[in-house]
Amino acid sequence: MSDILEKIKKIEALISGATTYGEKTAAISAKQRILDKYPELDLTQQVKEWTIRTQDNWHKKLFIALCGKYELKPYRYYRQKYTTVMIKVNEEFLNKVLWPEYIEYSKHLELLMEEIANELINKIHLPENEEIIIQGEIPESNN
Repeated sequence: MSDILEKIKKIEALISGATTYGEKTAAISAKQRILDKYPELDLTQQVKEWTIRTQDNWHKKLFIALCGKYELKPYRYYRQKYTTVMIKVNEEFLNKVLWPEYIEYSKHLELLMEEIANELINKIHLPENEEIIIQGEIPESNN
């Protein structure tokens, strides 16, 4: 199954990078032949509504970008948290393509965010020690 998904990813890259109408048409036809052969990969079959809860706005933007890559339409209901994304897609595609790709990119995003935060903190003030630990008991407050 992963070989098929890799083929689809390569075909999608050809579609987005096509410079002529003929190249694009041929790539779309190739993708359609694969989807005809493996109907479980078709995004429009057995569609369910899914609630995706992301940990912050950056992860939400990442998930929405991936949805856009696959021409999915993410949305959110009134009064849902800003980090919630609703999506209508079949379970097979969500579990085998969209979610693993999101997890992979999410790890890269977190590493980049940590790197940027550390660089910014070091520009503000280079810490000599991470933190000072005082041995002993915590003093009681007189409140």
